[in-house]
Amino acid sequence: KTTGFNTSQERVFSVGDLIDRGPDSIEVLSWLQEPWFHAVRGNHEQMLIDCISGQGDIARHSRNGGAWLYELPPEIQQTLCSALQNLPLIIEVELLDGRIAGIVHAETPHRHNNDTWQHAKDAVTGRWGTTCQRLALEKALYARSKIESQDEVSIQGIDQIYVGHSTVPSVTRLGNVVYIDTGCSFDDGTLTLIELNTQSFNSVSTRMT
Repeated sequence: KTTGFNTSQERVFSVGDLIDRGPDSIEVLSWLQEPWFHAVRGNHEQMLIDCISGQGDIARHSRNGGAWLYELPPEIQQTLCSALQNLPLIIEVELLDGRIAGIVHAETPHRHNNDTWQHAKDAVTGRWGTTCQRLALEKALYARSKIESQDEVSIQGIDQIYVGHSTVPSVTRLGNVVYIDTGCSFDDGTLTLIELNTQSFNSVSTRMT
């Protein structure tokens, strides 16, 4: 736990990929039971859901860190699947000054470049139909187009958006989108924590010594 963290007053939000990145993936069940811990679904959670539901590619998941899952009893696999299916694609947090921060794993799942945050939420909830909802799911979990093109246009209708998925050497800002996956699952990476109200951040080395 972070020094001074008060579990009765403070919360931790994760940008996803809680599994497949080390030997303790099963511990996700314990984390998700904590009332102060909240996470959006990442593509690794989705791969587990798809595979246990009979719709995924087990060989691909195993190559990408998921081999641990298939060593577990089927009932534990189902418990994990059920827990991860409950994770939202988007979280909104109202900050102390009234600003709104959004959290999504990979990229804001809007349909068009000039769409707002509300459009993205509508797409995720199925307002624009099942095809659009499926595309929104794919974008929220897997997309990298914004960072690959270094697109600095801000997403309208939201003050700040925090994402993971795309590993960056240090916290990277493109418009009002903040990339915080600084590679904590790699030997030379760091784990980055951001205080949402102040936007200040700390990065802790995960290098094995």
